[in-house]
Amino acid sequence: MKNIVLIGMPGCGKTTIGRKLAEALGRTFVDCDLALEEAAGLSIPEIFEREGEQGFRLRETQALKEIGAQSGLVIATGGGCVTREENHAILKENGIIIFIERDLSLLAREGRPLSAGDLEAMYRHRLPLYRHFADLTIQNSESAEIAAQKALEALSKVSAI
Repeated sequence: MKNIVLIGMPGCGKTTIGRKLAEALGRTFVDCDLALEEAAGLSIPEIFEREGEQGFRLRETQALKEIGAQSGLVIATGGGCVTREENHAILKENGIIIFIERDLSLLAREGRPLSAGDLEAMYRHRLPLYRHFADLTIQNSESAEIAAQKALEALSKVSAI
């Protein structure tokens, strides 16, 4: 059973939608950022402060390898996992990848180190990467419940669930 992997900008709703999808499908939900924090014994802002973005990205790739090797999960990734091409193969090997698109004005920014800067520039840089990684794209412009329903409908069309 393939994993369902959610990608998208920080604060787009990956975790909330992922939990709803996991519940609807009777699957286990994994938040990569939380798994990374637990493994490091540090919060993401602390990792960024101590190791910079490069150190964080190395830890993120390792977490994705460990989580992605499992089956039947719903996985919420960190928003920047698409910045490392090697993560594409890791996630794609045993997963179907869904890009959660959300208007920049609706993104949650608190506690997200890279979201404090120029969010529009980050989005312009990452959008082609999200599209490259994604098998499916859904809009999260209303509630998480509606977005989860859209994801379920999209997955049923490709027989991924």
